[in-house]
Amino acid sequence: MPHRRRSPRSSGDEADAPPPARRRPRGNQPLPAVPQAPAERHRGGDEETYHGSHACEALFARRPDSVVRVYLTAAVRQRFAKLIRFCSSSRRGYRLVEADNLDRIAGTRHHEGIAILAKAIPRLPAADLFAAVATRQQTGPWLYLDGVSNPHNLGSILRTAAHFGCSAILGREGELPPLSPAAVRVAEGAAEQVPVCDLANPQADLERLHAFGIRLVATTSHHGTPLAAAGLTQRCVIILGSEGTGMTRALERLTDTTVCIPGTGAVESLNVAVAGGILLAEACRQPSGSPTRPPTAG
Repeated sequence: MPHRRRSPRSSGDEADAPPPARRRPRGNQPLPAVPQAPAERHRGGDEETYHGSHACEALFARRPDSVVRVYLTAAVRQRFAKLIRFCSSSRRGYRLVEADNLDRIAGTRHHEGIAILAKAIPRLPAADLFAAVATRQQTGPWLYLDGVSNPHNLGSILRTAAHFGCSAILGREGELPPLSPAAVRVAEGAAEQVPVCDLANPQADLERLHAFGIRLVATTSHHGTPLAAAGLTQRCVIILGSEGTGMTRALERLTDTTVCIPGTGAVESLNVAVAGGILLAEACRQPSGSPTRPPTAG
């Protein structure tokens, strides 16, 4: 389809996309023409260039209004036909680019043929977390990451958390890894499913969750109740420490139970994402169960 000449009065991303194709009979609608030139747009302070097919599909499915601009290769054009039509109808920029250009735009070769400039994934405010717990909109389990700083580990944990229906990922404000494009790609779409919440005062906030009858569970590689005998249910916060130093003593003192995952002892510990998956699988194997104490208002 020939490109329509840009009006002298038009500017910005909206002008990069041609107008929607004229409607044809259902079942015979071609994709809108995708501009070839790899024109780019400066990223805003609250925007990220996400990449990876599953991550981009989840972004479009959950937050279409957050899409700012789309870059894709010819190889994935049919897969993302709905996204292209959305961009055309909503006058958002989209570009067909070569793979080496997309490497540069995405900052990686692991883009799987698609990158989306979009509003950054928002964190869950702590006030919203407690409101959801109080009204049973969140029923658990939850993961608290203590000293886990690797974005790829966060991505793996999010993917596992989504599989088991984890309510949220929690951590100390300023210490949780960012939801970077790399972490989001590793999460394979789960970053749009499982909220991440920063806690300004973890000890007080975990005690507040405990007051709602939620069990606080410490994890360790060296001692504690074997996981199968711990009686975990979904109404728990599982605290995972870093692989190097483990969890902090201050948080461990708050917990109701310390559990370990028995093994051969051939290695010092499991990868934190793997350990989190095993613990979540056990917690979700049981019903939610009764609170360990009557819930009180926080």
